[in-house]
Amino acid sequence: MGWLTTTDLGEFRRAADGYLRSRGAERTLLLRAAWNVRGEQPLFGWCESPDGADVRGAFLHDTPSPLLLAGGVPELAAALAPVLHQLRRPVSGVDASPGAADAFAAAWTQRTGQAARLHRHVNVYRMAGPSPSPEVLRGPVGRARLATHGDLPLLISWLRESMSETGDFSQSPDEMAKDLLCYGGAVLWEVDGHSVALGAITRPVEESVRVELVYTPHAVRHRGFAAAVTVAAGRLALASPEVREVLLISDRTSPVRRAEALGYQLASERVQLSFGPPTGPMHRLTGPLARLRR
Repeated sequence: MGWLTTTDLGEFRRAADGYLRSRGAERTLLLRAAWNVRGEQPLFGWCESPDGADVRGAFLHDTPSPLLLAGGVPELAAALAPVLHQLRRPVSGVDASPGAADAFAAAWTQRTGQAARLHRHVNVYRMAGPSPSPEVLRGPVGRARLATHGDLPLLISWLRESMSETGDFSQSPDEMAKDLLCYGGAVLWEVDGHSVALGAITRPVEESVRVELVYTPHAVRHRGFAAAVTVAAGRLALASPEVREVLLISDRTSPVRRAEALGYQLASERVQLSFGPPTGPMHRLTGPLARLRR
């Protein structure tokens, strides 16, 4: 039957929830985005097999954000492009597995004349059963604790510094700090009574949380504090009866470069492509994406 769409989250969940539950981390990312939509009319969709018996893919399109696609079959991703184009959806980019992102982008740019550019390449990790490596368990000195309201000025300052470094000002540091304190989402690593690192986790959605941010001030970097607070944040989250899964998304610029050594196992690989005016002759996607698939 192909791709079906709806603006009703309940209808989408009834149709696609079984498929999403089989997709692990992809399900978590899509459902978390569904609970945090910012557009006036987000669009949901799922792809049914010809006999209507199975769901083979799903998506969420919240117009300020890239199309979020679950399912790695390139042919299905390419078939979604004409559906969204006919609906006149303003797609700014796509976030999917490398093969699916490449296929959708090729089909989309062919119809719109836009160019596709690689914006981000990430790995999605899940905190697994095995403990962190002995090196991580041995050090560094210090202990983890949940931040309290007395830490509010410090949290605001560190969040502002982190946002300045990443260039991401999508949230207010003041409001983010207050929100983290409301649900116990800020974990500090402390040495001799002084806080040296911050790990921030998201609110639970569908029994899952994500390590949203890890920050260490410049003066105390490269001492293992970021790794320590990343492990501690995940373990504290899993201690809650509301949480069964902790995710960590890491790219090449992330301060957490040893996710697997910290007890996180690779769950999936994703790329984010952005669409915009062409700057030269149009070609099928090559270069960075081609190298990603090797």
